[in-house]
Amino acid sequence: MVDTQLAMRNTRLEHRMLSIKQFRLLLDRINDALTVLRQKPGNGEMMYNIIFQTFVTPDKLTHQEILYRLDISDRHYYRLRQQAVNILSIRLWTAPAGCLDAWLEILTLLEGN
Repeated sequence: MVDTQLAMRNTRLEHRMLSIKQFRLLLDRINDALTVLRQKPGNGEMMYNIIFQTFVTPDKLTHQEILYRLDISDRHYYRLRQQAVNILSIRLWTAPAGCLDAWLEILTLLEGN
C-alpha cells in the first residue's frame, strides 16, 4: 500500500517517510555518541550513567536521587557531567561515523593533559 501511494506521488506520505528516515539517522548518531562515551577508558561508564540518569531514563529523578543512585558527590557529578557533555558534543557535531577507536585515543590523551 505504501509503494502504491508513493507511486501516485503522495507528497504527504513522502515527507513523512523522509522525516522518519531523518529521525532514525539522528537516533543512530545519538546512540553512537553514547557508545563512545560508555567505552571511554577510565570513567566512561560513570559518565554514561550520569547522562542516562539525568536525561534519558523515563523516571523523573531529583538531583539528590541521582547522586544517591550513583553514589557520588555533588562536585564529582557536575565535573563528570560536564566532561560527558563535552565528549557527546564532539561526537555528535564533528566525528564521522566509524572513528570510535581514534576518538577514544584522542579523548584519553586530552584527559591526561
